[in-house]
Parts: sequence; C-alpha cells; structure tokens
Amino acid sequence: MNKLFLLGFSAFALLVFIGSGFSSGKIDQIDPNAYSVEQVLNQLGDTPLNHSISQVDLAKAKMGEELIFNGYTMRDGKKSKRISTYFVCTDCHNTTKEFSDISSQSTDDRLKYAQENGLPFLPGSTLWGIYNRTSFYNDDYVKKYGDLVDDARHSLPNSVQLCSKYCSSGRYIEDWELDAIMHYFKKNELKIGDLDLSDKDLYAIVKGGLSSAEKSELIKSIKGSYRQSYSATFMETMDRSERKYGKGGNVENGKYIYENACMYCHENKRVTYLHLDNGKLSGRFLWKNRKNWSDQSVYQIVRHGTYSKIGRQQYMPHYTKEKMSDEQLNDLVAYIKQIAKK
Repeated sequence: MNKLFLLGFSAFALLVFIGSGFSSGKIDQIDPNAYSVEQVLNQLGDTPLNHSISQVDLAKAKMGEELIFNGYTMRDGKKSKRISTYFVCTDCHNTTKEFSDISSQSTDDRLKYAQENGLPFLPGSTLWGIYNRTSFYNDDYVKKYGDLVDDARHSLPNSVQLCSKYCSSGRYIEDWELDAIMHYFKKNELKIGDLDLSDKDLYAIVKGGLSSAEKSELIKSIKGSYRQSYSATFMETMDRSERKYGKGGNVENGKYIYENACMYCHENKRVTYLHLDNGKLSGRFLWKNRKNWSDQSVYQIVRHGTYSKIGRQQYMPHYTKEKMSDEQLNDLVAYIKQIAKK
C-alpha cells in the first residue's frame, strides 16, 4: 500500500476528528476531490482497471484533448494527420457530466440535465468518466459492428480504435495518439466528490482500518454510485398504428431536442448534406415525411440512422432507447408539427 497515500488519509482523518468531528454526523472538512475513484478502489483492494494509468501526463492529456475536439494536434512542431475527414469525437459525444445522478441512465434525467446546463443531446455516451468504465459497445452494438465488438467490449483502448476507424469514418490511430487520448481520459477521471456517497461512506474512506467485509461493502457502495457501462437497446421503427404524430407531446422538450440534436449536426450542413433550421421549410419537409419508412422520416432515421458508403462517408448514427425514448421522439414530432404550420 502506498505510504504517502496512507499518510494523507491518516492526516485527513485526524483533521476530521479535530474539527467538528464525526459526532455531528457530517464531515464538513472533507475535500472529496482530493482523491480519485480509482485511487480509493485500488487502496480498498478492488481489481485494477485494465487500462490503468498511474500518473497523468498533462502534456499528453492536452494533445489528447485536441485530438478529441479537433481531430488532430501539433506534434514536433507539425500538424498531425486528421483522424477523420468527416467527424470529430464531439459530434457524437459530450465531454461533461450528462446526468444529475451519474448512476442513472434515465432518458428523462438526461434531457432535463441537458436543458439545465445547455448541453447537446447526442447519440453517444459522454466521454466524461469513461476512464472509470469497464464495458463498452454494450448489448445491441454487436448487431451493428459484429465481431469487431469482441475486442472492444472490455478494452477502453480497443473501443477508442473501433470508434476512430468505423464510427468516425476515419482510420486506426497511432500508438502515440491513443496514449494521448488515454491520458486525457485519465485527467478527467471520476473523483470521490463526483459521487453521491453518504457521510458514513466518506468517513469509512478516511478512517482506514476496515475489515475485509467492510472493504467489500465500501467498494460495492462506491461502484454503485456511478455507471461502469451504459446499456444500448436498438429500437425498430415505430409502426404507423403506434405513432402519435406529436399528439400530447411536450413541444418545449421537442424544441430542445430539435435544436440540440437535429440542428447540432444539420444546421448549415455542418457535418451532413441536409440543412435543417427552425424555419417553415425544414418543418414542412420533415412533417410531410412523417408517415414514411424512408430516411426522410424522423421515426425511421432516429432509430436506424444511416450507414457510410463509398462517395458519402458522412452518416447519421441512430439513437438507442437509452439515448432517446419514444416519448421524447413524440415530443420532437410535436415541435416539427408546430414549425411546419407557422
């Protein structure tokens, strides 16, 4: 066990007792961000992450950030080759917290948190906290990527490679690029302060001297406070008999989804061939095709997306059940109906 870490914990525990103490039932002095989730779990004897990085390299992390946001970085005074001509990571993934409760994957909580914090409503899971996850391309993603998922499911580096090559219509990245991205993930790993732990659990972390059973319970509590993976349920296009065409939908929610999902990529054809805005022409185009089974129908395109092909590498990723519910899809159609009838 790391002596410096134990010394830090012991000194901190002493401060807790010297201050208002645990008798009040609260630990007002604790600075949860002083410790990473990985650090605490390792000290408690949990199985280490298979992509563990002991110390973040800030220079590498900066390069990783540029690769994620720009698709390239500067190395040895030269601009690196773009990972993809068509996409960057942030076209599909946020890089900040997406839920008020980070142990949740509720679509309602995700939309509400996006509205409260001005976030895009994207089809991919956030990269924030991805360093602490242990499973990727889960559940139905095998239907889309087949055997490629086998090497990526339990490997963060391999999942990055799969995303770089296939999801971004790009290329496999070089070792130094992957290393830089992994250090960016490490820099943005979860801290104890990001978790909604009880004062009892926080006290157990700082006091030490736990039995094996107590350590196991604390590990369970910590890991139950965030997601190690996100589910992915592919949905079929809704049958016409089940489509409400916006009836009873929440127009304000639909507007947010339209502006921060649809227009996020389609406004001014940012990463696609089709322009969409809040105008009547866009609304009428989508409303006219609402009953179709083609890519021009939101009922079809949201659930199936499109695929890249020769001569047209840009494609639309689909939204799983966990990323957009049927109710939210109806909200979206309600807003489309409104702007179509301006």
